[in-house]
Amino acid sequence: MIQIISFLTLFGLLIANYVSATWPKTSNDQVSGVHTTHHGAHEAGACELPKSSYAISYSVALGNIESLKHLKFRSELCGHVIQIDCGNGPLDVVITNSNLGGGLDLYASTWKRLTNDMSPGVTSCSAKLSTRNAFNFNGPRCYYKPDSPADNEYYRNVGLLNTNGRIVTSATIDNRSGEHRGTNPFFAFDFGRPISVDKQVVFTFEGGETHAVHLRDCEYQANKQMWS
Repeated sequence: MIQIISFLTLFGLLIANYVSATWPKTSNDQVSGVHTTHHGAHEAGACELPKSSYAISYSVALGNIESLKHLKFRSELCGHVIQIDCGNGPLDVVITNSNLGGGLDLYASTWKRLTNDMSPGVTSCSAKLSTRNAFNFNGPRCYYKPDSPADNEYYRNVGLLNTNGRIVTSATIDNRSGEHRGTNPFFAFDFGRPISVDKQVVFTFEGGETHAVHLRDCEYQANKQMWS
């Protein structure tokens, strides 16, 4: 909870203006008993993460069933790391895809590791949000959406990844908001006029903290990372 009190003197009278704002943070509490299935695909997934050097090779398609509670899939969770345990020890896994209507859908390599090479089927697992980064570098990095050219000055589609578990809730350029188009972590901006690469995009995290990046410093990677 953040409380702001401002004072204004008008015609000799002291006027107080009180504003209260709350930015809830996603809990890192563990969710248990989550319906978990095997996902036998080789694909980029709905999150469309950029091809890069990843510190974590295991991936999951995240669902939205009630047992996931605060970890139900939403675009802002793409690229984040969750720790999953299916009874054989915990494993850090990257959220790369959605599994709407379901629970945890583990890609083949993830399933093999978490279930001790159990035959594909159904199991039950726990999960919690991690502060570990998915990429092999330190600190946040701005990326263009892989299929969104960086040289189109009328359309910018960018996201902030590798944030140590801090979840980006919005992005603005010149105080104008971008929007998710699809189930990915990128924010699209099209103002009907050119948007210079010298403009800053301001990403806001849960909690109200911000991180500003010039568009010229956002990395463009044409290819998407593939997961299996």
